[in-house]
Amino acid sequence: MGHRPVIYAGGVYVPPAVTEAIKSEDKLSTETTMRWHKKFKVLRCYILILGWLGIILLFLSYWRVETDPSHPPAPLKVTGGGMPAPSLLQQEKPRAKKLRHLCNPPDRIQRNQEGVLPSQYQLSGVMILLRHGDRGPLVHVRNLSSINCGHHSYGTPTYKKYVGDILNVSRTNTYVNFVGPFVRFPLLPLPSRCGLGHLTPQGVLQHLQLGKVLKQVYLTEFNLLSNHWELDDIIVYCTKYRRTFQSVLAFLYSFIPDFDISKVRLQEGRGVSFCGDDCHCEQSDRYDQKYEQERRDYRRSHPGIVDLVHRVNPLVREGEDITSPLVMRDALLSYVCHGAPLPCLGGRCVRVEDVTGLVSYEEWEGRQKRTSAQRKAAKLRVYGLMKSISSSLNDMMREDRPRVVVYSGHDRTLKYLLDTLGIPNYQLPHYASRLVLELYQNTTATHNPGYQAAYYFRLVYNGKDITKFIPFCESVTIRQLKSGSVKRGAISLCAVEKLLGYLRPELYFKEFNAASFREACQK
Repeated sequence: MGHRPVIYAGGVYVPPAVTEAIKSEDKLSTETTMRWHKKFKVLRCYILILGWLGIILLFLSYWRVETDPSHPPAPLKVTGGGMPAPSLLQQEKPRAKKLRHLCNPPDRIQRNQEGVLPSQYQLSGVMILLRHGDRGPLVHVRNLSSINCGHHSYGTPTYKKYVGDILNVSRTNTYVNFVGPFVRFPLLPLPSRCGLGHLTPQGVLQHLQLGKVLKQVYLTEFNLLSNHWELDDIIVYCTKYRRTFQSVLAFLYSFIPDFDISKVRLQEGRGVSFCGDDCHCEQSDRYDQKYEQERRDYRRSHPGIVDLVHRVNPLVREGEDITSPLVMRDALLSYVCHGAPLPCLGGRCVRVEDVTGLVSYEEWEGRQKRTSAQRKAAKLRVYGLMKSISSSLNDMMREDRPRVVVYSGHDRTLKYLLDTLGIPNYQLPHYASRLVLELYQNTTATHNPGYQAAYYFRLVYNGKDITKFIPFCESVTIRQLKSGSVKRGAISLCAVEKLLGYLRPELYFKEFNAASFREACQK
């Protein structure tokens, strides 16, 4: 039998051999298409994987620049361009967030790890060390008169109420007794103009918020002050600067119950470190000079930051040249923290990247290993304050008062103390920073007859428990803080005996080969 002919719809006869050839060609075409489809699918997968790898590498490189102590940031050069938007701090970019953190606006000041311990530990007292609030620059900067340091603070209901109440109180004899040596200081900052080194309305709001937060913790929840508290229950020290006085006034307004200042007296603290009778020390000046030389050497080893300061200097300063990255950073924050455009001159402007470059460098420098000169200078500068803290601790343990001690100081006050206690890699104190020492009594301790043995302390810096970082403490972790399965920190305690032992002169001045402050200062 022969092959049956194939008739197409058009009625055309096609031989069987041709039909088979057509089918074979169709099959080959289909297989080729499928092979190319698979190849394109694999190619798309490769492209997708490479894209994700690129994103991960980009993130890791940014993280390394921001956090690795061995790699200081490479600051960007100043170039021409338009002014940055005044709403810089409202941007949700990582670098803008970092600047917002440095400015520490009042809404960022919240309770964190203060006062979180098991009930067997009874709070006996607190010592609160404060840095003053937001202020104007310490050097003359371009267009300073155009920067509105009142910004959004001056017209707020909270600020207006504070102004009215504090003006009313200031007309009473009680106020005169309360302020003592500060009686001639102005009560309030300028409403809008930025004064050199002067507190701003923003700085007042920061301390109003901080006083409110700490009052809720220590007075409301822990009832540290009874309803019948007395004159010796609160002691307040303040350096003789307008900005520290106005800051502590705002803090106490929110902190003291009903702002009853009849039972509080402001006392003047000597120097920025509350040095008391231990202020004059030539050796501390020498150590400070040596440490400053070490910082200059750091900068020379990273010419990029020196070049950045040099390039930005004519755009910022009015008067003497600014050569220090820290001073330049402080000057530029005067614009950033008050919503002002960054300065321009001759078509060139300071850029956001310049500010964050300076900030990142200062953070990197602060994370370097603490040098001998830095530590020794701090120990000599802050010895008077350490003695004051030791004396207050003993009074709290033996006499149950004072219950609250407040020191209103500066960034150097906190920095000297943190360096002396050996806290590593801490963040530099921003405006309205607080360092709180909480004193606790273990109510279940009965095994040791010494009264100090039952007492422990915590150190809480801007809401974070840093007790475990104190080298001489051998601290005990009481509780781990977690968010789900992620650790968020630890609550630790250190025996008061450890701190008091560390402050014994023969141990404190051992690295000076001395047994007293006077001897250490003469070496």
